[in-house]
Amino acid sequence: MAVSYPYSLPAFADLLKISSIVWDIQRNDELSGSGDGRVWQAELAPPLWTGTVTLADVYNAEAKQIAARIRKLHGAQEALFLYDPLSKYPQADPDGTKLGSAAVSVAALGSDNASLSLKGLPVGYRLTVGDKMQVGYGGARSAFLEVSETVGADGQGVTPVFGVFPHLPVGFAAGLGVTLLLPACKCLVMPGSHNPGTASGPITSGATFKIIQKK
Repeated sequence: MAVSYPYSLPAFADLLKISSIVWDIQRNDELSGSGDGRVWQAELAPPLWTGTVTLADVYNAEAKQIAARIRKLHGAQEALFLYDPLSKYPQADPDGTKLGSAAVSVAALGSDNASLSLKGLPVGYRLTVGDKMQVGYGGARSAFLEVSETVGADGQGVTPVFGVFPHLPVGFAAGLGVTLLLPACKCLVMPGSHNPGTASGPITSGATFKIIQKK
């Protein structure tokens, strides 16, 4: 069977034993300022999610398998899906059982291009600031959004319009399906960032890599 890209969660992310991660944003801005503290900012390109991943100590065979999967990405040629380990489920639904198999989608978009509402949620379902969501759009593209306001679904399972980060991409529209359980970011492993770790006896330690969002 041929290797399939981008790597699905079972093919890569679910196999990782992560000891620590820094999940952050790379802004692509041009800044200028004046001596009185004023700052002007121009966004040259949308911000991108980044992650610095450190893996736990594992047996050599397991470490070799993870390293081989990373090498098979051919540097930055191929992509993978990775979730933030701190945001695998909404904070008010820490094991995903409240949402269950509900089919959630975008109900409407806000006028500011940085907000939306959702439908298809259980009555009273709560989204909390810092929760993440994944939305496929434009064919093979995938948006990874962060909830910026705490909201709850009404009696019809619809939320009010709430803010998200970053801005919604071109091609985003009402009706798109939304993933709230194990939402994942489509990423590339940053060239030169992969350290497969150091083997000592049966254990490999110190394996790390960095990812950056692929639009």
